[in-house]
Order: sequence, then structure tokens, then C-alpha cells
Amino acid sequence: MMNATTPPLDMDEQGFLTMLDELIGRFGGSDSDRCSETIGMPRREYGLKVPCFLFDDEIHRLAVELFGGTSWPANLDADTLAFEERRIGYDAEFLIGCRNVVRRYGMGVWLYDMVNDASIAVALNRPSSRMPFCLGPFDTRETFRRDMRAGGKYVADEKTRRACMAEYLRQIYRLAAYSLLRWGGADPRAADIAQMMLAYGGLGMTMLRDDPNVVKLGCEPDFRYRNVCGHLRDMWIKADLDYACDIDLDAGRALEYPECMDARYLYDARKLIAAYRSLWKGRTEPAARVLERIEESGPYRVPDVWKDPLYLHDLSISLMGQDGACVLDEGFRTRDRDLFDRGVGELERRMREVGRSGLLSALAARIAPAAYGDRMDMPPAPREDRGRMLERCGDPCETAATIALYRLPRDRRSLRAVRALLMRETDAYSRHMGCFMDKTSGPEDTMGESVPVME
Repeated sequence: MMNATTPPLDMDEQGFLTMLDELIGRFGGSDSDRCSETIGMPRREYGLKVPCFLFDDEIHRLAVELFGGTSWPANLDADTLAFEERRIGYDAEFLIGCRNVVRRYGMGVWLYDMVNDASIAVALNRPSSRMPFCLGPFDTRETFRRDMRAGGKYVADEKTRRACMAEYLRQIYRLAAYSLLRWGGADPRAADIAQMMLAYGGLGMTMLRDDPNVVKLGCEPDFRYRNVCGHLRDMWIKADLDYACDIDLDAGRALEYPECMDARYLYDARKLIAAYRSLWKGRTEPAARVLERIEESGPYRVPDVWKDPLYLHDLSISLMGQDGACVLDEGFRTRDRDLFDRGVGELERRMREVGRSGLLSALAARIAPAAYGDRMDMPPAPREDRGRMLERCGDPCETAATIALYRLPRDRRSLRAVRALLMRETDAYSRHMGCFMDKTSGPEDTMGESVPVME
């Protein structure tokens, strides 16, 4: 068993706590007599007969800075409008709990505890006491309300309850990724963990065990995930060497930034489609099973990465994020021709976008408002696996941030751009990457041509 020899994550805990203290102080006064007096002033001044509400812009700003693109900012906003004592007390207790854990144990422990709590809730099919009242499209109070007249049964069916808890876990992964990018910029491990949080979820959670403070609190010191991370890194190095041998080194344009990034994206996409098609008629081990085997037995020798199901799975995530990759990979795993061709079609569409305007501009387009109506509309399918797979097709911001973490360099400017993608801050992203997008007209690609549909 490997030992935890790394120092605690270098997070800006003081900055986080200072902002959280400010939010708690501001939020704690939202139901005070003074606040009520402020709200009542326009009613008295203008003789209004209807309730007058106060939206606190500062609470919203602080909540977004602290909790990113999750449901907590919206819940705190709703608290300042509704003045429902139970809601305010519940959310105030959550904020104070976050502060106490970070102050005493550090942000690494807080993030691990949050992800672990959500994972347990999903595993036990039982709601967490930390779930916000409004969670994406769900009202958690209604979803988990029991009807005493019906013998204490839940009002919502089991499928709805599971979907609600899955959404909670997804948002916690997103919170962890955002927090690592926002407050962990000084630690190079933070971006690696954020990438795995968005791409693999649970694998990212176990990476937080690199923080010895997590282990000190009783977490099992199991670091087998390092086998997986090291193995993935080795396969990417092999793929880099293959790419260096395949490209024309005399083509100087392909070696400049950001055009080199565009050319590599198109090369990888073309090779991925060809690799899956060459393996179609054979038997391949599912990537999930390979992951489990590596955790248990350690890395294995990979003669050809283009025949390795784990590398192909990881590569597809780097090209399309978790949402697009799940369609392509599931189509290949089940040998579902229609589903696979839909995944190929989506990847080819993204290849055309990158070839036309460059990867940086294509990522910006992913978080544009119109992109939210551009989800792949999958038809109903008889397979239970497909239903579970489609539930993972998620937010374009998470997709763009995942691709960026795989494809962009890890300098400060790029990491800030990744955070802007995750937060759907188009202006901030343009501020960080605009100078490079102006240079990009897309590589002159012969590698990114459409691959014909398999016969």
C-alpha cells in the first residue's frame, strides 16, 4: 500500500473564509428587523398594497464566487426574496457548517466530505441533509416528502428520487472542480483533480486523498487510483510520440499556438473514429472494467494505444466531454450501430467547428446561450443501459471545461479561462483567450475530413 507523502493541497483558504464570513454576515441580516424595515420603505413611500421584495446583489455575488454554477446561489437568492424562516435557517446552518470544516481541517477535507456525502446518498438511495431545497429542476422537499395518509410512502416515485440525488452528486462534482480551479491555483494538483472530477467523478474524489488531512480524519489510506492516473499519463505520452512521428514537422504553422492545438484535436478525432471502427468486429474489454483492473493489479503494457479501450475512452472525453463521449463509447461498447453513428456524427460536427474557427472559439460557442438548446435529441431506446447513459448527458459548461482541461496548457491564463467556461462567463473567457482567438482561423486540415459512416 502506498503512503501519503504529499503535503496538503495549497488552497487559498484564507480568501475563501474571508468571503464566506462576509456572506454569512450579509445573509444573517437578511431576515433582521433592519432588513424588513428597508423592504417596507417603498411600500410606505408609494402606498403599495402588495408585498415588496429585496434582491440582494451582494449575497448573489458572494454565493456565486463561493459555490460556482451550482444550486446554492439560487437558493440563497430565493431566501432573500421569500423570507421563509425554515429555508433561511437551513441554508445559514449549511454555510456555517462549511466555514467550520474549512477553518478547522482545510478545504481539501471540506471538498472530500461534500463529495463523499453525496456519493453515500446516491449509493443508499437516501437524501442528504445538505441538499439544497431547490436542486436544478427538483424541489427536494417535494421529491422526498412522505405521504402519511399512504403509510409514509414517498410522494415522488423512485426514478425521480434517484434522478434528484444523481443531480446532487453531479453538482457536488462541479462544486469541487470549481473550488479547485478558483481557490487552488497555486497547487498544480488542483487542475488535475478538477479534470478527473468532471471526467470521472469518483476518481477525482479519491484523488483528494493526496491531502494528508483527509487521511488523518479516518479516510482509508487507499491510493490505488494513482495506478490509473499514472497509466493514463503513460498512454498519453505514447500517443504524443505517435503524433510527433505522424505530423509534418516542416509545417511550421502546425507547431504554433493555438493552431497546434487545433491540429492535434482534429488528428485525435480522426484517429479515434478509425480506431473504434477497426475494433468493431472484435471483442474488447469495457473501459470501466479496465479501470477496476488497473486499480487492483496496477498498470499493464500497452503495445498500441489505438487498440486500448481505456485510452480510447479517455480520448473521447478529451474531445467531447462526458456528454458526447458517453454516446460514442456506449454505442461502441454495446455495438449499437445507430447510437455509435450518432456519436460519430456529433464528433464530426465538432471537428468541422474546430477546423473552421479553432478550438478556442469552438469552446466559446459551447457556452453561448444558443448552445443550451443544442443538446443531442436522442430517440427512446429499449436498452436500460442507454437510459442510464443518457442521464449523464449534461451541461455544456461542464463539457467545455472538461475539454479545455484536457487540451489547453496549464498556465494561469488558461486555467482562468477554464473557470470562465465552467461558470459560463463569456466575457471573462474572451478577456483571457480573445487575443488567441483573433489569430485563429482554423488549421488547414486534411486530417479533419468527414469519416464515412460504417457500412
